[in-house]
Amino acid sequence: MLPLSTLIPALIGLFIFYRTCTFLNNIRLARQTGLPYTFSPYLEFETIAYFGTPLLRWMYRDYLLKGKGWPRWARFMIKDWPWEDKRRAHDEWGDCFLVVAPTGIICYAADPAMSMDVTRRRMDFTKPPDKYAMIQPYGTNIVTAEGKQWQFHVRITAPPFSEANNHLNWAETLRQAQSLSDSWGRYGSRDLHLDIYALTLNIISCAGFGVRQDWSNDTIIDHDKVPEGHKLSFLKAITTVVKYIVPILLLPTWLMLWTPLKAGAEAYIEFEDYMRSLINSEKKKIDADAGYENKDTRGNLLTAMLKVSASEAKNANKNDGGTRKTTFNDDEVLGNAFMFFLAGYDTTANSMIYGCICLALYDSLQDSVTEEIDRVFDECEKAGRTELSYEEDYPKLKYTLCFMTQTPVKPISNKLLQQYEILRAFPVVIHLTKMCWQPQPIVWRTGKETDEAPHVLPAKCRMYLNTTGTHYNTKYWSDPYKLDPNRWMNDNHGPTSAARKTGPVKGSFIGFSEGARACMGWKFAEVEFLAFFAVMLRQYRVRLAGDVPKSEVEKQIFLRCAGDITLSPYDNVKLVLDKRR
Repeated sequence: MLPLSTLIPALIGLFIFYRTCTFLNNIRLARQTGLPYTFSPYLEFETIAYFGTPLLRWMYRDYLLKGKGWPRWARFMIKDWPWEDKRRAHDEWGDCFLVVAPTGIICYAADPAMSMDVTRRRMDFTKPPDKYAMIQPYGTNIVTAEGKQWQFHVRITAPPFSEANNHLNWAETLRQAQSLSDSWGRYGSRDLHLDIYALTLNIISCAGFGVRQDWSNDTIIDHDKVPEGHKLSFLKAITTVVKYIVPILLLPTWLMLWTPLKAGAEAYIEFEDYMRSLINSEKKKIDADAGYENKDTRGNLLTAMLKVSASEAKNANKNDGGTRKTTFNDDEVLGNAFMFFLAGYDTTANSMIYGCICLALYDSLQDSVTEEIDRVFDECEKAGRTELSYEEDYPKLKYTLCFMTQTPVKPISNKLLQQYEILRAFPVVIHLTKMCWQPQPIVWRTGKETDEAPHVLPAKCRMYLNTTGTHYNTKYWSDPYKLDPNRWMNDNHGPTSAARKTGPVKGSFIGFSEGARACMGWKFAEVEFLAFFAVMLRQYRVRLAGDVPKSEVEKQIFLRCAGDITLSPYDNVKLVLDKRR
């Protein structure tokens, strides 16, 4: 047996040799594609990037404010690097280029045509399993499923996102926003960011799970006593899960229980217990009465999903004798409910926060949104209604919709036309990540080529559709740093002449993805966003706190981010609410 003094250097040498061989092979594969390519010691999906990114963001926190993006040596090693970098890498390498490392190849694309092509070919380009493994703690869900398994999941999870749920979401957001406004009137806002997170948590608790929460003073009332067998109330469990969501997704529960993160692990266990009890309770009611509806929270996603699952099973037993899987088991229900929670809480909250900051920065924008909201409220009062109606008033908030959305406003219900202005400027998801398991052709039209011969990506190449690079591409968005809802507003409900300069190119906005795998919760987010701002801006005006120059705040929100699961500000921008009426 070799001594350790010989064995360890030998193993290190073998590892270096292996990495060198894989690196050289990846360079060979990159050359064969005919695409521009560059190099990186490691790639942003690797484990080392998850640990190195927070350190690099802290080290370069002041450097990034200079507006130069990331240093070239570190750029591709940083998770979600494009936010700070914007278009710099694409300006250097083109709208489609490869990054080669010993561990693999990533193709970065910021081209609308390619985005549409890739998102439509869902069987050719699937989601990287390693990247999505952490968001399936209970097994496969609607976000992580592929192929026939995805078809099975979408058959049960899509119908709950219905008009009944939109009505519930609208009414609950109005109720929660009004309660929060009343609290602001009596006690002031300690922290608008925290208030918004609490608000969206309350809303997803009701519209998602059918569990209502209330406010008292400047905090949420915890009506729930801790039941026997539990350590925490439901409210305490869900709020603690939110606090520890990143380590919960990244680390095994058993490991967290032996670390200072123990509170997060215990809350996660409690949350699961509560959800399983809720699922069992709702299932029993549905089994006893197929037409069952929760009277207080009719249309909530959890109950609706269980009803669709039960209906699918019943119909399948009639049609094929029950030979194929048609219903969710409890783990699948819980897994999808957890995804509703994760997607419906954090993403909408951060969009609202960016919206508030932008209103505080740009007075003319806030004036225009507030003017429309006042008009809609006045029309509501003249019609004899005491609160805004989803059917009557939601469609009237056209400019406010364009503040969130870049859309030809006439066909509000048409998902294909929903393009979000806040989400264009501040996309909550930086990359749409795909992967091809077999060599796949892509066509990239540079404008310089005389033919359209496809470039063939090698097997196991990752395709990252760069949301930031696409949304800030001046080929498709004039003055992309300017937040301008008027891009798509005119008297004829169509694009303005400024927008026609480049045209509403399909794939130039990918904030909710595209194709069959586009986000099914887009309307949920839209309804919540509009209802919140309607209530808040009717009663308050938002402004920056203190004497911080607007230019400094713009740098903070456009040039840095926190590097969390979804895009969020690096620093807590202090805002103040001034009473209007």
